[in-house]
Amino acid sequence: RRFQRPLDMGCGSGILALAMAKTWRVPVVASDIDPESARVTRLNARQNGVGPLVRAVCGRGYRSQAVARSGPYDLIVANILARPLIKMAGDLVRHLRPARQGGGTAILSGLLARDARWVAAAHEAWGLRLNRTMVHDGWATLVLSR
Repeated sequence: RRFQRPLDMGCGSGILALAMAKTWRVPVVASDIDPESARVTRLNARQNGVGPLVRAVCGRGYRSQAVARSGPYDLIVANILARPLIKMAGDLVRHLRPARQGGGTAILSGLLARDARWVAAAHEAWGLRLNRTMVHDGWATLVLSR
């Protein structure tokens, strides 16, 4: 599926944002609470030929003005630990494209397999549907949608 408005929440070095920008040639918002991560993401985007497509911002998760202004998103990826994912579940859902507009997909990774059910339950409580769980070497990835 080709996504038009992706968000990389907790972007770190920006690898997921860069991959989305390169794959779909669409603007990507990449956000992290660490200013160094935002700086490194911008640098990596320029060095990989997608500088104009990747907007890396430093902010407090979904409360960042840049994140709020650019949504709603048809794809949100977040490669962060379980506890922050659970805490941000409601904010993620509020920034995911509503079903009446075609819905959106969330791909959550970076969580331990033993925590996957808690992360899934937190997002299901906000109305998302768990489509797939993948586990590899003790790490889990969840694909959810609405």
